[in-house]
Amino acid sequence: MKRLQLIKLSFIAFAFFGLAQKTVAQESLKIATIDLLKAFDSYWKTKLSNDQLKERGADFDKARVGMIEDLDLMREEYNRLNAGAQDPANSEEKRAADLKKAQEKATEFKRLEQQVIEFNKNAQKTLADQTQRLRKGRLEEIQEVISAKAKELGYDLVIDSSKDVLLPRTPTVLFNTEKNDITAMVIEILNKEATGKYKPAEDRSKSDSDPQPAEK
Repeated sequence: MKRLQLIKLSFIAFAFFGLAQKTVAQESLKIATIDLLKAFDSYWKTKLSNDQLKERGADFDKARVGMIEDLDLMREEYNRLNAGAQDPANSEEKRAADLKKAQEKATEFKRLEQQVIEFNKNAQKTLADQTQRLRKGRLEEIQEVISAKAKELGYDLVIDSSKDVLLPRTPTVLFNTEKNDITAMVIEILNKEATGKYKPAEDRSKSDSDPQPAEK
């Protein structure tokens, strides 16, 4: 019985010791937060990537429109030839010739129609792959900046505080005083090399207000 009590007391003491250690660890753990979605959207390279994707999509749309216009012309030509093949006013030789051409045009139409279907499928896959690749690249670049800044400021952990509006899920961070939020600092670092229209609005305004050199 005494041995059992001794074991229980030892276990309780060990538990309290572990709890004390855990409490100390928690107190010394420095945690920062970042709105990753805001950092991603504010990053100038994200905007550049979005413009590149829009431009690529516009090129695909232009090519698709051209193919559809060709289909419309083929359809009109087929209808004209088919009407000629059935017009009793035409000679038998003329109707036979129009029928043959109409059949050839129908075959050509189906071939191009299949090409349009394949083109759409490949275009969608290409855009999806490029979107994923660019998104992955931008996130990796942001991650590098976050890691470097967190180490510089002595943080042990950085938690994403963004609320994903696209997915109806419970946010990762339910309460945040934003006292240790590093979003603004990270965005500033990310946009240091931005140029032209991708520069932050305040930087563009500053550049516009800077005195211009006098003409010689």
